[in-house]
Amino acid sequence: MKVALVTTPPSVRSGIGDYTRHLLPYLRESCEVEVFVQHGHDEPGWKGEKARLARELDPRKFDQVLYQLGNEQAHAFMPRMIRAIGGTVAQHDWVLFDMAMAAWPGLVRGGAKGHALALREGGLQQTQIYLCNWLERRRQRTRPTPPLAMEGLLGSLLFGWHTSEPGARWTTDFAGLRIPGRGVERVRIEFHVDPGRSLRVHEGAQLLVEECAGSLELQPRNGELPELLLETTGIRVTAQQRQLGDARRLGCAVRRVAWRDALGEHELDLSVPCSVPPAPVTLSRDRFQLPLNRSVVRFADAFIVHSRYVAERIREERNAHTPLGVLHHGSLDRWRDGDRRVARRALGLPEDWVQSCLVVSFGGVQAHKRIDKVLLALAAARAQRQDVRLILAGTIHAGDFDPLRMAQQLGLQDAVRFTGYLSEVSAWDWLHAADFAINLRGPTTGGTSGGIFQAFSMGRAVIASDAAEQRELPEACVVRVPLGAGEVEGLARELMALRDDTPRRDRLESAVREFVRNECHWRVVAGQYVHYLQSFPRARATRRGLVSLRVGLQRSAL
Repeated sequence: MKVALVTTPPSVRSGIGDYTRHLLPYLRESCEVEVFVQHGHDEPGWKGEKARLARELDPRKFDQVLYQLGNEQAHAFMPRMIRAIGGTVAQHDWVLFDMAMAAWPGLVRGGAKGHALALREGGLQQTQIYLCNWLERRRQRTRPTPPLAMEGLLGSLLFGWHTSEPGARWTTDFAGLRIPGRGVERVRIEFHVDPGRSLRVHEGAQLLVEECAGSLELQPRNGELPELLLETTGIRVTAQQRQLGDARRLGCAVRRVAWRDALGEHELDLSVPCSVPPAPVTLSRDRFQLPLNRSVVRFADAFIVHSRYVAERIREERNAHTPLGVLHHGSLDRWRDGDRRVARRALGLPEDWVQSCLVVSFGGVQAHKRIDKVLLALAAARAQRQDVRLILAGTIHAGDFDPLRMAQQLGLQDAVRFTGYLSEVSAWDWLHAADFAINLRGPTTGGTSGGIFQAFSMGRAVIASDAAEQRELPEACVVRVPLGAGEVEGLARELMALRDDTPRRDRLESAVREFVRNECHWRVVAGQYVHYLQSFPRARATRRGLVSLRVGLQRSAL
C-alpha cells in the first residue's frame, strides 16, 4: 500500500510531529510512505528522510492520503487540503481552535467575515458563542474598567497592570500602585503616553498631578506606604490592535517609578506580579466551546482517533456512516532499571530532592492541565510529608494563570521546579528519575496526552483525571482523580498514598510495562494503522479538487 503522509517538518516544535516521526519507521515496515509538508521539505533536520511540498501531492498516485492533524497552528494548511481532496485524518484533538485561528485569520478579526467563518466552521451554536464573545470584547474596548479598592491588596502593583514587557509596564485606564517605603518625600514616575492622552495621579479622592510630557514628580500626602491611582485619559483601542485580536485598553507605558525617603533613593521593580491582573475578554477565553473543526470533520473521508470520546463526537457531527478507527497513542519500552537517586544526581538535583518522592509532569504548563489544582494538592500533601516534590517539565503557557507566582504564594519555592522547554530525550531523563507522573485535563480539547504515553514509555504510573478521554486509560496503569468538588483533597491523598506505598507503585509500573509491550508499542499501533487504511476509501481525486488544492496552498504559503 502506498501512503501520502501529510505532517510538519522537524523544525516545528510539535507533539504531533514527534508522534508522527516515531510512527513512521514502523509504518514503513508494511507501507510505502512519502512525506508531504507545507514548508521545510529540504531542511537538514530530516536526517536523510525525504519530504515533498504539499502542493505537489497527487492523490491519484497513492492508495491513501493520511493527515496527522491536531490543534496546532502549524497544521493550518491541512483543512484546505481536506476540503479539496479528502483523505484519512488521524485527528489528535476534537477542539481545533488554534488551528482554525491560523487557517482562517478572519476569525481573529471578527466582523461579518469572522461571523460567516464561525458559522461555516462551527455551526449555529458556536456562532452564537462567537457573537457573544465579540460583543463583550467590543464593550470592553469602549468602556473603561472602574478602579478597585486598594485596601487589603498585597504588593506594590495592586491592579490594572498588564503583563511585564522589556523596558516598560503598560497600565489599563486605572492602575493601583503602592510605594513600599516609609517617610516617602517625593515620587518620580517616568512614562510614555500616546499623543492626545495624559496621565493623572490621584491619592485617595485628591488629584495630585496631571502630565503628558513623559515624567512627573509629586509629594504624597501620606508618606507611609503611599497608595496612588494612575489614570490615563483618552484611551482607545487602535485599528491595529483590533486587526490582531488584541482588545486590551493600553493606558500609559510606565518605564520607571522611583522615590526618595530618609534612607535615600529607591526604584520599584516593575516586573513583579500584579496583585489583581487585568482580565481582558479574548476569543481564547471560549476556546474549549469553539472546536471550529467542520472543514476537517465534514470533509475528511475517514478518521483515526485515540479515544471513543473523540470518535463519538465525530459521528455526531457527521450524522452519517463514517469509516473510523480507534487506537492507542503509541509508546516504546524505554524504561531503565537502577536506582533513581543516581538519575536525580545526574540531573543536578540537590540531595534533599534526591531523597524525596519525586513527581513529574511532562508537557506544556497550561491552565487546562489543572496545574493550579496540582500545586494546591502539593501544598496540602507537604503539610504532612515535606519530602514530596514536583517537576513541571515543559514550556510555560501562562495566559491568565501564572504558575510561578502561585507556587511562590503557596510557599512551594523549594518543592517545585520549572524546567522550561525540554526535548523528548531530556524529558525521558526526568521521567526516569520520577517515582510517578501526573497529567490532568479539564476542560479538554479531546486530545490524548502525549505526556502520559511518554511516562508510560519510561515505565511510570500516572495520576490522571477521571473525565473525558483520560477515563479510557487502562485502570491498572493510572490513578484517577475526579474533577470538581474534592479534587484537590483527592489529589493530595493520592500523592501521599503513592509516596508511602512502594508495593502499589511497583504493581502499577508492572502493568504499565505490560500495556506498552502488548497494546501501545509503536509496532502494534502501526499495524492497526495499516489495518484501518486498507479498509478505508481512497482520497478524492477530481481535477477541480487538485486545482483547488494547488491554488489554496499557494495562497496560504504567501
